[in-house]
Amino acid sequence: MEKHDLKKPMNKQWFWHPNLPVEFYPYFEWPLKPKKLINFILRLWLQKSDRTIFLALSFLTFYVLMSSIEDMVILETKWISKIVFRNLILFIIVAGGLHWWFYTFKGQGMKFKYDSRNIKKKNKLFSFGDHIYDNIFWSVISGISIWVGYEVLLLWSFASGKIEIFQFSDGWIWFIIWFPLLQIWQSFHFYCWHRLLHIRILYKLFHHIHHRNINPGPLSGYSMHPVEHSLMLSSVLIHFVIPSHPIHILYHLYWIVLGTISTHSGFEQILVKNKNILQVGSFFHHIHHRYFNCNYGNPEIPFDKWFGSYNNGTKNT
Repeated sequence: MEKHDLKKPMNKQWFWHPNLPVEFYPYFEWPLKPKKLINFILRLWLQKSDRTIFLALSFLTFYVLMSSIEDMVILETKWISKIVFRNLILFIIVAGGLHWWFYTFKGQGMKFKYDSRNIKKKNKLFSFGDHIYDNIFWSVISGISIWVGYEVLLLWSFASGKIEIFQFSDGWIWFIIWFPLLQIWQSFHFYCWHRLLHIRILYKLFHHIHHRNINPGPLSGYSMHPVEHSLMLSSVLIHFVIPSHPIHILYHLYWIVLGTISTHSGFEQILVKNKNILQVGSFFHHIHHRYFNCNYGNPEIPFDKWFGSYNNGTKNT
């Protein structure tokens, strides 16, 4: 891509976009190229991105911020309320922090912003007629409640022996490789339920709440109907089947919830004093919010290419 003046729009459709066409990750390229795949995975996980922060946060939560597994054998308010408070604070920091930087403080102006348009603040389609109140209401009242519910269920299941804890010493290779494998599983799960919710009747009943935000920002990422929240987070139920550790659970939940917030930020990266501090946005999914009937999945698995719903970003530009 030629060097572009970040203060000016690239074209009529987008203020800024990454190199086009937007491509899928090389997990399913054939013939398989092991060296290319390994190098890609290393770059993906060693770059400054939200996923590396969520991975570190998972270890921090387990060893510092979480009650001991032994305390979770009995469902009690003490340890459950700690999860409620922690998840609420994380939501405020990630969603509130990104919204403040990008849209309130406007810390980097329009630099690396996908959409040229401003976010609609007032609209009768939104609950309370305001996009901020609408997004906070659905994210907190529905989203955090269901997030806490899944987390409590799984941690209690570990504590009560319904799920055996897979320790690092039981197989360090599996313990480590499970993190990138979770991304692939979550991508498969995401495409399935997301495509389902675009069936007309289900869209009108549930998914329309999320799609009120045609120009999404951080606060809109986790704003959904309770049914959609439940489907989205049900991805973690795989831990009842696959050997896991609570750290895997925490990472899985952080990636789904906090990752959804960051990928809906509307910006490709956080820029401070013209330095890339962190990769955050997902142009692949932003295209879905703009054109609606494409890119139902994400770059991990090329479902959209296989099923004919792929928009590589060069269309309508």
